[in-house]
Amino acid sequence: MKKIMIIGLIILSVFLIYLCNLDNKVYYLSLNDDDNNFNYATYIKNYLKEKDVLEVYIPEFSKNSLRTIDVINNIENNEIIKKNNKEITFKNALIKADLVTLSFYPKDIIRRIDSNNIYDYIDDLNNDLNKLLKLMREYCKEDIILVGYYNPYPDNVESTKIFKYLNKKYAETALKYKVTYINLEKVFEGHPDFLNENKLPNQAGENMIASQIINEIDKKMLKS
Repeated sequence: MKKIMIIGLIILSVFLIYLCNLDNKVYYLSLNDDDNNFNYATYIKNYLKEKDVLEVYIPEFSKNSLRTIDVINNIENNEIIKKNNKEITFKNALIKADLVTLSFYPKDIIRRIDSNNIYDYIDDLNNDLNKLLKLMREYCKEDIILVGYYNPYPDNVESTKIFKYLNKKYAETALKYKVTYINLEKVFEGHPDFLNENKLPNQAGENMIASQIINEIDKKMLKS
């Protein structure tokens, strides 16, 4: 009887250690515009792996030219991806996620930057963002990090006004849903070397975005 109790305690101890280690692991869901050859999410994945805290990395819900409305539709339709021969639904991934990073490149804004209704367009984008974050918070109760916008034309006065307006709107919406907002305006200011010829982040730019996110991960999740 005593031997059975000892074996039982050993099994229980192993199970508790397993649970403790599992709780410390990070289920990382990346949602971003996947047009670029270099991706900040890859740097974050590698950082979490080096720290030995990565449980799983889910980038498969990212898409080329991803828009806010696309993510909304994909969640509402509960999109399914396959990973390691297993099906994962979008809603289930959000429920399991300890960390979600969310970002969109400013391609549509760049195309409209000289239009008369650019501010109306930004207001519409922010309304979509409000709907998206509200929907995401129905499933994800953990850390969501929203990457804001850099100004691709810092020498242009009107462009500076536009992106300040956009980042202010987005930051307010992020705060409403307890989402961490990373404003890239100051980070990218004075660094044209962070952008390629299409005004999208190059490898140095993506690396800088990753470093901003990692700072938040260290403060909020890893406490390092």
